[in-house]
Amino acid sequence: MSLSPYEANILDFVNLVDKQPDLLSDKDYNNLVELVKTLPDDVEEISDALALWYDDRPKMLNAILEMTPSDDGVRGPGGRDTRLTAAEVKELLKNVVRQSSQTTSLPLTPPSNP
Repeated sequence: MSLSPYEANILDFVNLVDKQPDLLSDKDYNNLVELVKTLPDDVEEISDALALWYDDRPKMLNAILEMTPSDDGVRGPGGRDTRLTAAEVKELLKNVVRQSSQTTSLPLTPPSNP
């Protein structure tokens, strides 16, 4: 089973943030953290929100357009084909943002005031 175009867009975005975190400024990371917090519970809507987000960031947009589209099937238990759920996508995005921000030394949460 091939990925839907929405799933492919999401995975391309995740791969780009993971492999090229320097494409994002500190402000971009902060904006992305806020976006991830407000994503809907629908894979198509998440994909659309990400596309709108990177459409305003020329370096990200160009890098996405230059990528070979993701068409690897996502496998579930026992190697069976499966679709991504919105919950899985949100967790994947949270993880890649957290990992990439650590690479760039950007704190994801403001320091707490004692």
